[in-house]
Amino acid sequence: LDALGDLEPYWESVRRLYAPFESGLRSPTGTVYRHEIPGGQLSNLRQQAIDQGLAGRFEEIERLYARCDELLGHLVKVTPTSKVVGDLALYLLSAGIDPDDLESDPGSHDLPDSVIGFLRGELGTPPRGWPEPFRSRALAGREDRQSDGNVPEEDGAATANGDNRGRLNRLMLPGPAVERAAAEERWGDVSVVPTQAFFYGLEKGEEVALDLEPGVRLYVRLEAITDADERGIRTLLILLNGQQRPIDVRDRSLESEASVREKADPTDDRHVPAPMTGIVTLTVAEGAGVSAGQQIATIEAMKMESTISAPTDGTVERLAVPSGTNVEPGDLLAVLGPE
Repeated sequence: LDALGDLEPYWESVRRLYAPFESGLRSPTGTVYRHEIPGGQLSNLRQQAIDQGLAGRFEEIERLYARCDELLGHLVKVTPTSKVVGDLALYLLSAGIDPDDLESDPGSHDLPDSVIGFLRGELGTPPRGWPEPFRSRALAGREDRQSDGNVPEEDGAATANGDNRGRLNRLMLPGPAVERAAAEERWGDVSVVPTQAFFYGLEKGEEVALDLEPGVRLYVRLEAITDADERGIRTLLILLNGQQRPIDVRDRSLESEASVREKADPTDDRHVPAPMTGIVTLTVAEGAGVSAGQQIATIEAMKMESTISAPTDGTVERLAVPSGTNVEPGDLLAVLGPE
């Protein structure tokens, strides 16, 4: 009991530092017996809802989660199967799709990739069997990407070296693993930065010690911050082990507001809208011929990736946004013309 009591001040300080990132779940809830969302996913799902502009509709997400779990055959919900159910619930709410309509005709909807992968057997066979006829209807007409069981050459090369944690990250969460590697390549190992300084920055005159490895310590002190120039750039005067280093950074609070994006006309079959909030990647070029159901883009939000398909046969007349754009539901992505 004494040992546990000694840990309380530590966790109190951790809660204070991470308070801005809490998802608002401050007490137990009996609704878990209805929606069956695992505890670890419950907070993550709320954060996903916040990022997609659905924070005020979380009770709807909980109800949809239970309904989606029913559609998928009442899964044993643990990573990654719980993510499949959560992705589908968020997709239905973002796109305004009734779960009964999805159940009757799942093949006409651009389901999240995690859902399609699950239905293809990429996570194995569920203990209660496959949800039929939902599964067959959802996979009908979709390109078969089922794995042959061999590790792709790219993944094999990437996991040949490194520790077990890195290998497992690459194989089970390839997207986030690549993003983390890119971040470490750009910024270095930021895990050595104290939590207070990492999240909230340094005050003028404040100094922190960074232990890079045993016997290697850097002392970093913020001396001053200049006014922003016409480009919104400020210069930070840093003392690094007693030597002054000027560092230029952009003050993002001075950037102009983002322009309003063109919206798709829901009555125009030629318009391809964004189904949810996320970063869109276009997979076709202007002038390319497409057929109904063909992938023309993907959209990713909080590790959930979905395919966007052409609603009709035709030619890509215009692309309304470039790849890498952060879009909102209903934003126009592309306009299709006649073949």
